[in-house]
Amino acid sequence: MEIVHRWLMGEAPWSFALEVLLRFAIIYLALLLVLRLMGRRFAGQLSIVELAIMVMLGAAIGPPLQTPEKGILPTVALLVTLFACFRLLAWITFRSHKIEILSQGDATMLVQEGRLALEHLRHAELSRARIFSEQRALDVQHLGELRRAWLEPSGRISLLRYSQPRAGLWILPHQSEAFDKRILVESRYACGQCGYVVEQQGEPEQACRYCQHSHWERAVKRLGTDKLYQPQGQEDDTAA
Repeated sequence: MEIVHRWLMGEAPWSFALEVLLRFAIIYLALLLVLRLMGRRFAGQLSIVELAIMVMLGAAIGPPLQTPEKGILPTVALLVTLFACFRLLAWITFRSHKIEILSQGDATMLVQEGRLALEHLRHAELSRARIFSEQRALDVQHLGELRRAWLEPSGRISLLRYSQPRAGLWILPHQSEAFDKRILVESRYACGQCGYVVEQQGEPEQACRYCQHSHWERAVKRLGTDKLYQPQGQEDDTAA
């Protein structure tokens, strides 16, 4: 019987099992109250600061639920302290954009004018395959659909699409030849590395002007698109 007691309860008495239920209920209600006071922002996607607070909350509520010698009051005091720190930091970041960037990070550009912004991908530490996977989940078929794409501090990707259909580098898995014929665009080639699109007859022999890679693929259009946007002359950042 003593062995069973040690396996199940350790050095704590049997009465501690009922005490744990009461402690859990009190800490759970206090945690719900603190999270509710922190606002909807904390309940949504977590920033770095909010994730750190979440980890601290988990560390704070553990000891009183596992150790009879640990009381509830220090945990409740820690929850209140975390809430005060969260509200103070939220107020400071609201007043200072520099502090907000310092504490939570800034958005990183992933796609610029229909091509991968490779100079920023190294900072984001994301592979091309990972970026393409995230974009497919957002109903993107090729890079030419995007004017801009950013990696937000929360880890999510936000998109700014072109208002008119264009050609770009296909990012979905390749299908059959019959399917390819429906999406391939004549006289348009996309860089196989960054997705930069050029218009010319025959596959380009020169290297890409942005990434210096010489591997080119046939540019595609979004499935179901009939007519593509035809830019007049050199485009600028204000083009539609």
